[in-house]
Amino acid sequence: MNCQFCDQQVQPEFNFCPGCSQPLKTRPTDEILLIAFESLAHGNLQDATKQLEKILQKEPDHIVALKTLGNIDFRNGNLDEAIRKFKKVLTLDPEYIDVLYDIGVVYYYRGDLNDSAQYFRTVLRIESHYKSALYRLGLTCFHLGLLEEATLNLSRCVALSPKNIMARYHLAGTFFAKGDYEEACREFKTVTLKTPENSASFYQLGLAYKEIKETKKALGAFEKALELEPENERVKQELAELAV
Repeated sequence: MNCQFCDQQVQPEFNFCPGCSQPLKTRPTDEILLIAFESLAHGNLQDATKQLEKILQKEPDHIVALKTLGNIDFRNGNLDEAIRKFKKVLTLDPEYIDVLYDIGVVYYYRGDLNDSAQYFRTVLRIESHYKSALYRLGLTCFHLGLLEEATLNLSRCVALSPKNIMARYHLAGTFFAKGDYEEACREFKTVTLKTPENSASFYQLGLAYKEIKETKKALGAFEKALELEPENERVKQELAELAV
């Protein structure tokens, strides 16, 4: 027979593989799970998958193995398979909050934004302070054109996580899309202070200042954006228009 870990041929009476020293007899599920997690920690998705599938052969409803395999499928771009595994977990535990969140993320990347939003809403009904779900739901609602809901969730995320610059950036963009340009200026300005190397934030800040007729401030923001990204044609165009 062959060792299940290194594939070296070994004698049937051996208890340990002479090549890799791994035990060859049946292992308890928890030990196999630990081996899978160790493989994951070292980036060996193939071996982790092999170990987790071994668990499911013994225990088809093993929730941790199903969830972890679903996460591996997502990392490998197998989105439909990830959804299938996550849904099976939810039939076993409908309020497994991290799986509800994970499946929302998968639907988002698959482009099924309505389904994604529903799962994030479910997460927040269970745990209203789940910060990542607040951010993801805000972003999803923005893409769906649900700007009030997007604003609400992104605002709550920023209140709970003031250092989440991406949440603040998208909150600013939502204010801009709603026509709340003063609020957009305030948030974009905060983002530029926190990430002074971010050309896109200065560009967006310039657009917001332009909307409220703050031409001097708009010019300053666009000039900083161009300094950071000299070949940005959009910034050059805005500067040329304001210079007229």
